[in-house]
Amino acid sequence: MGMQENLRAQLIKQLPSEVVENVDTTGNLYYACPTCKRPVALSQNNCTSCNQALSWNNVRKDAERSGQKRGRIEFDLPLDFTVGNCRKCPLSYIGRSGEDNVYECPLGSRNACKIKVF
Repeated sequence: MGMQENLRAQLIKQLPSEVVENVDTTGNLYYACPTCKRPVALSQNNCTSCNQALSWNNVRKDAERSGQKRGRIEFDLPLDFTVGNCRKCPLSYIGRSGEDNVYECPLGSRNACKIKVF
């Protein structure tokens, strides 16, 4: 690894990365560094193994265990939007259902809206 790549890697490790929640083979829960995958102590600010800055705001579940990753998008909503109101949702689009036009949800949650308003 050249000097430039080494400096880049060190700079990236200064940006906090979300801690990962894991379960070991005996069923015990532990937290791990997202970079080196080694265990970290609760509320630790940096990984003692690789010096990755850690964030505890949104602890991630182990993607290998669930088979999925989590994502989050934030966007502005109209003031009169309510959860489940597809007509006011900026994500919805107009699709066809037989001969009729209907509002469709790209999240696949037409009757169980997953949007959290804050």
